[in-house]
Amino acid sequence: MATRYPELAKLLEQKSVRRGNFVLSSGKTSTYYIDGKLTCLDPRGATLIAEAVLKEIADLPVDAVGGMDMGATPIVGSVAVVSLRQNRPLPVFVVRKEVKAHGTMKLIEGPIPPAPAKVVIIDDVVTTGDSILKAIDAVVNAGYEVLLALSVLDRGAGAAESIGKRGIRYVPLVTLGDIGIE
Repeated sequence: MATRYPELAKLLEQKSVRRGNFVLSSGKTSTYYIDGKLTCLDPRGATLIAEAVLKEIADLPVDAVGGMDMGATPIVGSVAVVSLRQNRPLPVFVVRKEVKAHGTMKLIEGPIPPAPAKVVIIDDVVTTGDSILKAIDAVVNAGYEVLLALSVLDRGAGAAESIGKRGIRYVPLVTLGDIGIE
């Protein structure tokens, strides 16, 4: 299958792939590491990602886009800006890892519409899908409906299966094969 987002795949390969020995957030080891933030926080990368996200959700009745802090934070900011420029302004949100002990003490931050709004969950790089599943759990527990889960890059290590078990459609924008890692 051809790469759906070739410019994004090339940028990820150039900016985010590092070789060596790494321990991933899942606890697994790898001879490469993909630092998605290096692409998500790059001006061209942020734009390409936001445009791809908006293309993927163009036909969905989406009320907001969000995900787990820190992986989704730069992505949703870009989605907000590009959605406005495309005349389809979407509110965005992030799910905190822990509720703050002060202020509003919210788990979900941002101008998300009231439940039962329909949301899309995004993450930068997924391996087993634990982070994206935590974000899904948080919004579902708050009464939201998850229409779709997206990742910028899927390492192909079980996330699709884990998310699928929840009955949620999952789409990676880029796969390892797209960036030359088999």
